[in-house]
Amino acid sequence: MEQYDQWQQLLPMVEPFYAVKSNPDPVILRLLSALGCGFDCATQGEIDLVLSGLGNDLNFADKPNSTDKMVYANPQKMKSHVEFAAQNGVCRTVFDGEDELYKLASVNDKLPEGRKLELLLRMSTDDEKSVCSFSHKFGCPAQEAPELLKIAQELNLNVVGVSFHVGSGCGDEGAYKKAFNDAYYVFEAAEQLGMPKMSMVDIGGGFPGDNLGSYREDAPTFPKIAKTVAAAITDFESKFFNQERKFRYIAEPGRYFCARSTTIASKVYGRKGGRGKNQALYIDNGVYGSFNNVVYDHFNPVPIKLQTALKGEEDLDSDEMIPTAIFGPTCDGLDQICDQKTTQMPRAEVDDWLLFENMGAYTHTASFVFNGYTHIPQYIHCINTTDYESEDSNGL
Repeated sequence: MEQYDQWQQLLPMVEPFYAVKSNPDPVILRLLSALGCGFDCATQGEIDLVLSGLGNDLNFADKPNSTDKMVYANPQKMKSHVEFAAQNGVCRTVFDGEDELYKLASVNDKLPEGRKLELLLRMSTDDEKSVCSFSHKFGCPAQEAPELLKIAQELNLNVVGVSFHVGSGCGDEGAYKKAFNDAYYVFEAAEQLGMPKMSMVDIGGGFPGDNLGSYREDAPTFPKIAKTVAAAITDFESKFFNQERKFRYIAEPGRYFCARSTTIASKVYGRKGGRGKNQALYIDNGVYGSFNNVVYDHFNPVPIKLQTALKGEEDLDSDEMIPTAIFGPTCDGLDQICDQKTTQMPRAEVDDWLLFENMGAYTHTASFVFNGYTHIPQYIHCINTTDYESEDSNGL
């Protein structure tokens, strides 16, 4: 809720569409839906979850025009998934290649007259400095866009705008400005082809979930990114000064909303060297479970002993900090969460609990079965109502 408030304050002109893949916990989805957030879905399963999995009061399938707050933001889709989305009113999606256009056209031709696909051309971006880059997999270079637009025009497809993604964990806020310059080029190319005027820009994600340097200490903060995006939008619109046109801007924040929402608690079941000058701890979760973000998302988990968390600040200085390695429960040497060279914490004992904060994004959602461990966490949902008392009887 704090993140949503910050978004509305700093980027009120951009509608947030939460990236469901970052954490599809229904509690998070229901909260964001109640706040008025839209949703970025990448698969049929995620679309179905938003349409039918939020409860009778919040299901998008039960609300008129609610599918206008959804985007099927996967540039390469299975045809059956596109058909499911379109049949359920989710008609806004993206493309980045010729073959995808032919696929979309085959679906579009079978839709009833009043329901047609709305397409966004996905552009590649300068995402070299981002934690996770996508342009090697998705996106069309701006200079190749006119040719794709011609094909879309020939197929009688409705291209309503462009989309881009500067990479997850943006490392350079200037990437948004460059992307908006490319967006203007694509808009101009569409006009020169005589296509209907485009009006939508999907600026993707890349927004940090915290300003704590969990991924890289030099990463730009959200306020800094928001200032750059707002300026880029002003500059983008100024180029259409002689035209009457209303633009719509959406974004796909994922970790921005959910990263700080979750703390993972894991138990120490084994220890080596704990009486020496360093220690190695073995816990009941690892990189095949909730800590897969260490491998795939370049995350740097910070362990906190439960006893330390419960102490008052005046008692913390009494804890001796020693180099600590932390390993997951599988027999794979890759299953390491923290390294002694970069991690120090107080001495721990078997059966101690360790806490890891900022673990809400791209964690347990990407875990899988290995070595006999199923990695199904037990969830405890908490809400602090003291900071968000509403006078509205219909409030949360």
